[in-house]
Amino acid sequence: EAASSQGEKMDDESAQQNQIQVLENTYIMKPQEHEKFRANEVIKAVKALLDERLKGKRYDSNESAQLSKELCTEIKEKVKEIGAPRHKLVVQVTIGEVQGQGVRIASRCLWDVETDNHASAYYTNPYLYCVAMVFACYYE
Repeated sequence: EAASSQGEKMDDESAQQNQIQVLENTYIMKPQEHEKFRANEVIKAVKALLDERLKGKRYDSNESAQLSKELCTEIKEKVKEIGAPRHKLVVQVTIGEVQGQGVRIASRCLWDVETDNHASAYYTNPYLYCVAMVFACYYE
């Protein structure tokens, strides 16, 4: 009898864990003025972060993949601190070696120009360049 009550408890716990929580729609279609993505503030913060993290660094192809992942995470956290609620954030960081070449990075997005926005910043020294792009899409 004790074994069957333990089995029932485990079934109840697993049923609670497998339940999906359904939330009602808020029908908030546009951000309020204080909730908008502030690109100018984000650009300043990203430039400061890139200067701090990359100052004096030399390009290392083995290290750059991990470094760009770390920078993406740090930039995303910094943008969250600045505040852009209900925005889906996408951060892309490109790091390359400076060898006298020209670099052009472009992106195309399909979005609502009233609610979505982007910011980009770059850093360069004699050994490497870094371009960071942040896209903020309002999540209804």
